[in-house]
Amino acid sequence: MRIQLLVVTCSFAVLAACQPQRASGGTRAAAANVITREQIEATGASNIYDVIARLHSDFLRDRGRVSIKMDTHDRAVVFLNDQEYGIPETMRNFPAGRVEQVRFFGGSDAVARFGSQYGGGVIQLISRTQ
Repeated sequence: MRIQLLVVTCSFAVLAACQPQRASGGTRAAAANVITREQIEATGASNIYDVIARLHSDFLRDRGRVSIKMDTHDRAVVFLNDQEYGIPETMRNFPAGRVEQVRFFGGSDAVARFGSQYGGGVIQLISRTQ
């Protein structure tokens, strides 16, 4: 019995040691939620809404029902730098050339960073500095 336990324990240790190490902070997940200046320029889109629709349309989708008590659906809210800008459709009037980076914060990350009213997520536009 002890030998079997030792074999199983050693097997788990070997398997754990052979697993690829992930970068701290979830770098891959963070990169999936960012659109860079280079990616924005490569789309050739005139407004930032079209850029997001082409590259990460999931940022724009309705998140579904977000409350048990209320029958409401929630979508991401747009922030320009650190100020609330509006609903996603307002980005149709925002030139893609003025944006350095787009970041998407999912529900729990958005609530932690921006406040409890942003359960549908936040699309943060980081403007270019000229």
